[in-house]
Amino acid sequence: MPTASKSKSKKVPSKDKKTKDKAVEASPPKFDWLAWRPLAQAALAGAIFGLSAPGFDQWYIAWFGLAPLFLLSVSSANVWQAALRGLIFGSAYNLVYLNWYLHLHPLSWMGMADWQSIPLAVFCWVFVSVWQGVITAIFSLAIRLIPLCGGAIPRKVEDKWKVPALIFIPIFWTALFEKLGNAHELVGVPWSMIEYSQYKQTALIQIASIIGGVGLSVIMVAVNVAIATLISTQIRKIDFKALAESSKLSAVCSLLVLSLIIAGTIIFGFVQIQNTKLNPNVPLTVLQGNINIEMQKTTRSYTIKDLLQLYASQLKHCPSGLCVFTESALPTYLRQSPNVVSFLASAARSRQIDMVVGSIDEDDANRAYNSAFGIDRRGNLHSEAYHKRFLVPVGEYTPGFVKFFPDFIQQLTNTPAGTGFTAGKKPTVLNLSGMAVGPLICFETIAPELATSSVRNGAEVLVNISDLAWFHNSMIGDQTTACAAFRAVETGRYFVYAANTGPSMVINPLGQVTGRTAMGTDTMLIRKVQMRNEKTIFSQWYH
Repeated sequence: MPTASKSKSKKVPSKDKKTKDKAVEASPPKFDWLAWRPLAQAALAGAIFGLSAPGFDQWYIAWFGLAPLFLLSVSSANVWQAALRGLIFGSAYNLVYLNWYLHLHPLSWMGMADWQSIPLAVFCWVFVSVWQGVITAIFSLAIRLIPLCGGAIPRKVEDKWKVPALIFIPIFWTALFEKLGNAHELVGVPWSMIEYSQYKQTALIQIASIIGGVGLSVIMVAVNVAIATLISTQIRKIDFKALAESSKLSAVCSLLVLSLIIAGTIIFGFVQIQNTKLNPNVPLTVLQGNINIEMQKTTRSYTIKDLLQLYASQLKHCPSGLCVFTESALPTYLRQSPNVVSFLASAARSRQIDMVVGSIDEDDANRAYNSAFGIDRRGNLHSEAYHKRFLVPVGEYTPGFVKFFPDFIQQLTNTPAGTGFTAGKKPTVLNLSGMAVGPLICFETIAPELATSSVRNGAEVLVNISDLAWFHNSMIGDQTTACAAFRAVETGRYFVYAANTGPSMVINPLGQVTGRTAMGTDTMLIRKVQMRNEKTIFSQWYH
């Protein structure tokens, strides 16, 4: 019996189907919003976090604004994605925080047209912000790479030990941003530290006399970690397992413990304020001339003679006590200017004042220093001046990478001395008539180790002479106030901030501003300060 043959039928694609498939293959790939959304979230979260900066004064954001960075970092697919998210978050944060760099414009005093100074101001703003973003990228990469677990106790998970996020992240963050990433040798500028957002919370910041702003930073980051942990535990997504606690109760307990620590810190602050007896008895005068020869657009050039005439009119109203001139108030080599020294000595004797004067010094090797000189009320110019130790990159010395930039950018390293300055090596204290003055210059106010070294060397009052005219009328004044307030609490000293174009201020050892001038005004700030000998715990251990 013959068998029937069975043939397998094959489906032949239709001509329309082939055409459609080819069209799909030829069409460009669609934008994957889901893949890019975390980067947009990082930028937005960083910008919002930047609003905690002094000047914006949304200080409360600093207590939760870092949590999105932690969540974005640990949920990244790999370490490079984490680094990119950190870079964007950190850059956005600093672009908001450091907006005063845009006020470098105009630079007509350097002979620059708007088409030159506007791009240069934007470049400086973006460059510094992105550099800080690179440090944030390193942080994000590290916490994505380190095996983390939620809480404050190491745990063994799947035969591997995990590092507790609540302990590791705050310590690593503070060490990286306060010391490692912002080291002077790496052209780091530790300006946008998160603790400065709290400078108006007087009771809270009193703990800085023991643990400093760096210690408060650890507490603030820990609170952000605890919030991120609670969110991770609540969501329970596998992406966030590096931060998730074993239970919601554990996550809540971490927040409660930190809340108790903060409450104890505030109580300590109130007690500290009540028990600190201040007796400001030394008259202080800051001469704010509102003149900047090299760094501010002016309608004329001021000679040294012009400056002496200006200060002579102010000195007539200066009470006996301590008188502070600003940074480069007399932009000349002071020791080589006998007429200037004679003028200052005569004024010191006649008014019975001790002076701190910003000028330029030179050593035997013809190296120039941005300096603070002391002249006592007997008219004696002290043999040893304070030489600024923390120089401004580009503004006062030329970092190696600048040689790759155009000539008009390299010209920014020109100073009143004619070339870049040399950094000082030690915390010289000016021993005047019954007072030991610890000078700091310009943005040395951001460096707690410089203030504490001056105090250990015998400073009874800290005086920072500065010139903020580079940045015109910007919020840099509010941010320097925040830094100065922390230095005052950390060292237990009155902190005098004397700025050529303002704001000049006096801050007591509790971080309270007792006097402040307006920016862009020719004025005098007259207050009283106290010479103090006690050393805070922080000033003894922090180097």
